[in-house]
Amino acid sequence: MTDPALEPADAVTGPVLPARPALGWLELVVAAVAYVVLQIGLFLPVALLSEGDPPAPLLVGISGASALGAVAIALALRVRAPAAVGLVRTSARTVALGVGLGVAVWLLSRVLIVVYVVVTGDTSDPQAALTLFSGPVAAALVIALGGLVVPLGEELLFRGLAYPVLRRLGRVLAIVLTAGVFALAHGLNVVFAAALLLGVVNAVLYERTGSIWPAVASHATFNTISFVLVLAVGGQV
Repeated sequence: MTDPALEPADAVTGPVLPARPALGWLELVVAAVAYVVLQIGLFLPVALLSEGDPPAPLLVGISGASALGAVAIALALRVRAPAAVGLVRTSARTVALGVGLGVAVWLLSRVLIVVYVVVTGDTSDPQAALTLFSGPVAAALVIALGGLVVPLGEELLFRGLAYPVLRRLGRVLAIVLTAGVFALAHGLNVVFAAALLLGVVNAVLYERTGSIWPAVASHATFNTISFVLVLAVGGQV
């Protein structure tokens, strides 16, 4: 018996998440707690053992590992099905759509960043620590982890796991909530508006395609452009 909230919509509203093993509030709460605990548990030893600021690859790796670990723990409780978090096949066209939307969101986010700075006067760079690396190997690790591992982990957590559960409250509310929490996870800073926009776009992508991969492609494209430019010029672009 499938969860009615995950049944396909009719022809008027278009295709949405296909019927699949249902995630519940238990998985959502456990994933949220696990995410926070893993972030703290992984960061503290690194911070204590590092002389000065922790290396950028470790910081990025902790972010991705925390999200992936939280999803794995939540799935292990009852569902134990990758399809429950959107790990299903999709067409190359929808993945390409995700890439295109990732570029579009990145371009639009530059406008949002300028507006944020003008309105608030806040020019602090929350990604400054990501430029604290030495050598091409560290740079390549930051780009690989930040452009691939982090998007996969965060999309599985916020869209693959959280969105289907919150969707029972209504699609629009689920999109707003998951995007809002996703943005807050990046801090109340210059990145917030960009993360909020990306969260909304990716939730809609997941709703329309039923697969997590287009959202991962969008997020990966956005992050890769951002990380490459941040590492190239040493700050927000």
